[in-house]
Order: sequence, then structure tokens, then C-alpha cells
Amino acid sequence: MNMFKKIFQTKKTSEPLNYDLRKYFEYHILWLQETFPEPEIGERKIFIPTESDFPIKWNGSKKSVFEVVKIVAENMQINPNEIEVDFYDEGLTEIGGGTSTIFLENDTESNLTAGLYHGKNENGKYEVSVNVAYLNNPESIIATVAHELCHIKLLGENKIEENDEYLTDLATVFWGFGIFTANTSFQFYQQNDRWGHNSSGYLKQEDWGYSLALFAFLRYEDEPEWSKYLNSTVKKDFEKSLAYMIENESEIFKFEEDES
Repeated sequence: MNMFKKIFQTKKTSEPLNYDLRKYFEYHILWLQETFPEPEIGERKIFIPTESDFPIKWNGSKKSVFEVVKIVAENMQINPNEIEVDFYDEGLTEIGGGTSTIFLENDTESNLTAGLYHGKNENGKYEVSVNVAYLNNPESIIATVAHELCHIKLLGENKIEENDEYLTDLATVFWGFGIFTANTSFQFYQQNDRWGHNSSGYLKQEDWGYSLALFAFLRYEDEPEWSKYLNSTVKKDFEKSLAYMIENESEIFKFEEDES
């Protein structure tokens, strides 16, 4: 993991990402496809931010989280009754005072977490916690739940022995929730009593673009309809990555050991 953390800090300007990082995503999306073969990747549902995919009354309540968990769990072939959800409130950074007080959500670098996966609890259920700071942000709630439930698919179902957050983020793309996890990788927001920014996930925007492009590439999609729901910056990285893959098709999923 330390090696990959170092890889994630650099990239070549002439390519969407540096070689090692591109191959990390390419190798692991193939691994996900082999590990979870059904449904086939071309038949996997891609969730978009519409009422048809999430028929939920968004009012900042905890009930909406339980409804998201049910939708996401069923798509991931997890029994929702085997998941126990609780909530926590992680600190805010306060600037100023009185009427000029500003509250900024601490980002990932400052140890703010949108959600937590605890494994199985004493009741034999997978325990997931959600930060109440995100209850008024539907997209963040969906992204958070998708990420934490991917922990269940990877760690809970014993597909990997050690946690890999980059793989977990990539898995959200594989399971059809990449629009949400990519769009929430960095967000500005405003509420009645606070404004600021938050970031979620472990991948950078260009990493999300490449991951989503790989997903489209495997599905033989050169102009997927779902890409219009990506925010403008992620969409730019997605289109750049997909164009690179189409232009260099023979190099995608080709690894150094294949060349020896």
C-alpha cells in the first residue's frame, strides 16, 4: 500500500496518469471482474442522480440513509438485513465568531470521515457508520454508503486480507456508483448555517476519470449516456482518459510480465 500511495502523487503530463498508476487501475478492475463475474460488466446497472434510481424523499433525515443502504446493498447482492447502520458527528473547523462564523468541513487530510466500516459486530451484522454532517447532501450520502458497502464486498466477504482504500474506491465504479463517488471527490457547498468545502474518497479527480473510462472501455462505450451526469472537471478527465484508451487500445490491459 505504501508503494501505491507514492504512485498516487505523480503523473506524466503526456498521459492521463503515470504508467504504474494506470496499470494499478487496469489490473484491479480486471480483478474485480474476475472476482465478481455476475452480472457481466456490460449488464451492470449504472446509477444516476435521478428519482427513478433513488426514489427517496431527501429531507436531511437518517431515514434517507437507510433507504440508500437498501438500494445499494441489493445492487451489490448484499442482504440489507445483515447491515447495521449507526451515526456519528465528527468535528467541524470553526473560523471567526458571532454572525461571521464560518464552519469548514475538515477534509480527508484532516481526518474527517464521511463513513466508517467496522466489520461484523457482536450481533453478527456488518456495522457501518455515517457522519451526520453529510445528511443534507444526497450525493455524498450515496457515495459514502457505496464506499462502505464495497468494504463488505471486499473485506467482509474475504476477497482481500488487508484493507485497500484505492481498490475500494475503484469498486464503487465497478458496482455502478462511480458518478457519485467521483462527483463528491471535491465539493463546495452552502447550507443555512455553514459553507465551505469537503472532499471524500481516496482517489484524485484524474484517478476517477481514468477509473470511469476503464469501466466504459470494458463496456465498449465510447460516448456513454451516463457520463453527462459527471461534474465538468471529472468529465474532462474522463473524456481525456477514454480518448487515450481508444487511441492506444493495444496498450490497455497490457502488463510488463506480458512483454517478457
